[in-house]
Amino acid sequence: MVKKGNLEMIKQVNSSLVLNLIREKQPITRAKIAQVLSLSRSTVSLIVEELIHKKFVTELGLSSSTSEGGRRGMKLGFNPKSAYGVGVEIGGSKCLLRITDLDGEIVFKEDHPVPKQLPEIVALIQACIDRSHISQDEIIGMGVGLPGTVDAENGILINDSPALGYKNVNLKQVFQPHFSFPLYFNNDVNCAAFGESASGSGANESNIVFISIGDGLGSAIIANGTIITGHRFSAGEIGYFITPDEVRSGVINEAEKFGTLEHKVSGTALAKSGYGAEEIFSLYANGDTRVIPIVDDFMVHLSAVISNIVSFMNPEKVIIGGEISEWLSPFLPGIKKRVSISTPIETTIELALLGKEACAMGAIAYAFQQIQGNE
Repeated sequence: MVKKGNLEMIKQVNSSLVLNLIREKQPITRAKIAQVLSLSRSTVSLIVEELIHKKFVTELGLSSSTSEGGRRGMKLGFNPKSAYGVGVEIGGSKCLLRITDLDGEIVFKEDHPVPKQLPEIVALIQACIDRSHISQDEIIGMGVGLPGTVDAENGILINDSPALGYKNVNLKQVFQPHFSFPLYFNNDVNCAAFGESASGSGANESNIVFISIGDGLGSAIIANGTIITGHRFSAGEIGYFITPDEVRSGVINEAEKFGTLEHKVSGTALAKSGYGAEEIFSLYANGDTRVIPIVDDFMVHLSAVISNIVSFMNPEKVIIGGEISEWLSPFLPGIKKRVSISTPIETTIELALLGKEACAMGAIAYAFQQIQGNE
């Protein structure tokens, strides 16, 4: 007997296969889908009706009759303008809102300072949507990425990174009453990984590790196309990585505070030198001996953590993103060389493509994924 959970997984996989085939081969009939995917016509019909209901798929009209004069089938197509998604990044200082069609094309974008209170953030999002002239009826979902540990299943911010000042807040309860479409919440680095996986450096890859280097340090893991959240939604907190010397010295990593590795690999770590990130890398490029040891140490620690992640996770690709990645291109060959020496496990290392758009765009991709998978 097949368990209910397995049946749901099979249903989601089949739904994804059908939708992807329609996107790639449109216009296509239900009969052709059943033939290509080796699914029963009744299964395909049920999936297609659900996809039409969710506005991912549209009917384009009857096809030509077959050469044998058989029954004409209804042609199906993927209409990216039939619905829209909203992505929001609530950062430590900025709130980014993006609206895209179903193909991920941005149709509206605004950046604002982050309001201090959650009701003000809700009001800001509502105002942005109003200015977009896209009605809530056309929006099928919104994804929200924010720093801290997020219970993505229930929309709860469990604890905050040193950024927002919120803790143990049920975001879904606060936000959902103000919107007519479903809302999905996740950690900002997880969302950025979704973004890079959907349309950035990780496109077409099923196993990636995304490393975000900004004021702090974090990572997200996508294995076999699925985000790995961990037991308490804390997977990927590489900022807490620790060395044997730190263990011997009794160094303590505390929740909601910067970790030991973050003090070595982050924008905050670089700022201890007294220079901003852009300035310190510019000085390094000009051979300034004051900053060369600082930057070299930064790159060695970064290479070491990538090497350990590659040995542990065996990803197809490691993607380095976040604000600091903007200045890392000249150092990428050196990082790759150190990693290739430090681990025999092969991987590809690239910089992120989406820049500051990654989290908001990934939040939309995450929302679309959840909508497609839910009944």
